[in-house]
Amino acid sequence: MKTHQITATPSQIIIEQLVTSNVKYLFYNSGSKEALFFDALHNNPNINGVLALHEGSVTAMAGGYSQVHSDPAVMLVHLGAGLAQCMGQLINVCFGGLPVVVITFAGDTGSWVDRTHSLDLDSSFGPTSISAPLTKASWTIIDPQGLPHAIDRALKVAKTPPFGPVHLAVYDRVLENTQITTNIIEPSNSNIRPNRASDKDLNTVLSYLDQAKRPMIYAGDGIWKSGGELSASKLATYFGAAVVTTDTDHRGISIKHPQHMGKINTAIEKFNPDLLLSIGVRHQGQGVHSDLNLLNNIDMTIALGSDLDNMRNYPGLEHGIIGDEKSSIERMISLIPNLQDEQYSVRRQQTLTIAEKWRQTRRQDMMPAYKKNKVRPGLVIDAIDETLESMGGGIVTNEQFAASHEALLPGINANNNSYLRAAGGSEGWGVGAAIGAKLAAEDVPVVGFVGDGSLYYADSGLWTASHHNIPLLYVITNNGAYGIVANAFERAGGQMSDTGEYGGVVLDDINPLKIANSYGIDGERLDNEDKVKETIKRALDIVQNENRPYLLDVRMPLGLPSKGKAMKQFLMKERKN
Repeated sequence: MKTHQITATPSQIIIEQLVTSNVKYLFYNSGSKEALFFDALHNNPNINGVLALHEGSVTAMAGGYSQVHSDPAVMLVHLGAGLAQCMGQLINVCFGGLPVVVITFAGDTGSWVDRTHSLDLDSSFGPTSISAPLTKASWTIIDPQGLPHAIDRALKVAKTPPFGPVHLAVYDRVLENTQITTNIIEPSNSNIRPNRASDKDLNTVLSYLDQAKRPMIYAGDGIWKSGGELSASKLATYFGAAVVTTDTDHRGISIKHPQHMGKINTAIEKFNPDLLLSIGVRHQGQGVHSDLNLLNNIDMTIALGSDLDNMRNYPGLEHGIIGDEKSSIERMISLIPNLQDEQYSVRRQQTLTIAEKWRQTRRQDMMPAYKKNKVRPGLVIDAIDETLESMGGGIVTNEQFAASHEALLPGINANNNSYLRAAGGSEGWGVGAAIGAKLAAEDVPVVGFVGDGSLYYADSGLWTASHHNIPLLYVITNNGAYGIVANAFERAGGQMSDTGEYGGVVLDDINPLKIANSYGIDGERLDNEDKVKETIKRALDIVQNENRPYLLDVRMPLGLPSKGKAMKQFLMKERKN
């Protein structure tokens, strides 16, 4: 281990260790008790502070940053109250298994008084107690000389499979304005990952893929976290395997792969696989019997992944193989005598026929009946995808359901865009995640799809995009409703589905453009289908050439079930005594 000595204040030591560890950005929300820390941050030219107005946005930005290259992101929120505020988005980081280091400071609630008025947690609870359910590990720091070791360890643990958020709670007495001497830890080239699976195990997988009549590859985030997207795509193509994924991943094997059939829970019945090869997936569901029952009729189930988490929730798992996803897939490909061999062409064509039928259905879903002054979702997703690919490819973040990227036209090429799904289901991810993704992507164009409901959860994130001049395009899929909730109301079979009148889901009289303008972001309303392509091209030209954020308010059909309408809502002035 290489180190170099430093004499500085504890705050300066924290910042210097982050810089030495190649951390470029610190996502944060300001706090008065951390004054010396922020003084050290803003006076070090080798790291950039990215300020958000709410801790949820801080967390979403950090998560979006880590999704792009799997580099750890570091964030700081203000004391116990700030930690509590960030929890709604930390659940997304946790469920997405993203390498994020959360730093908080904490006051002393035991030596003297047992309750402070500085937003600390109550004395009965430790400073990491409320983050514990959503973090992979946590530590409390008391000795300032140990700060470099604590930070170095946190970064390594967050990035070691299974990836996940970690929490460093530092007692604020550590941050006093005194000089101490300690050693800064210089980064090593070590990347702590498992080795690839053995040739024996990989040949077993290849044998089952060869013998299967209807193989299906269940592609998870372990593929892209290991850098194995292209290799996994080649493997699926060669064997003619159907491709499926979880609700939260369109990237392990691109959603544009011609053999992709979307989510596993809807694809299994259509395809009826006899072999399921899960790669880098932690299987999950809705907490009902069908989560596992859908796997019962598969003759052979194999799970390959970098951690035991990838072996969970597979009843009757025949083969569980621990190994790095990318290197294991690459080794399997190298064991195939001739990748140009067409021995699986008939099987591949059968898979393509079923996949094409599925995709056509999804495309029809995105092209409902024409309505004047409304833009159908299918036109928007196609135009964004086509325009970005013509620019060499981009990154698309997503927190909305009105415009499904499952409906994209298929086709694998060198300019394919990366589609990053919201890591979990907690609302308020999209605005911040797009900012984090752009900071990680640097010159690669970024488009953030955000539903109107999602925007209103976290619109203050637009201020960060404006304040730091982050050049990205926001596409607000404005269907005037919490569409996913409204459709759940319909499926529930209650009075609302009987009457077609839906309460608590229609978002009327809100103007995303005025919200964006108030934060300093220009934009325009798109409500003419004839101008979709030219508007999107112009918007991306503004972002790329003028180097500033821009927002499109895309007016889509109302996001209620067919023939649904808004229920009359309570109005205080009309209340009955």
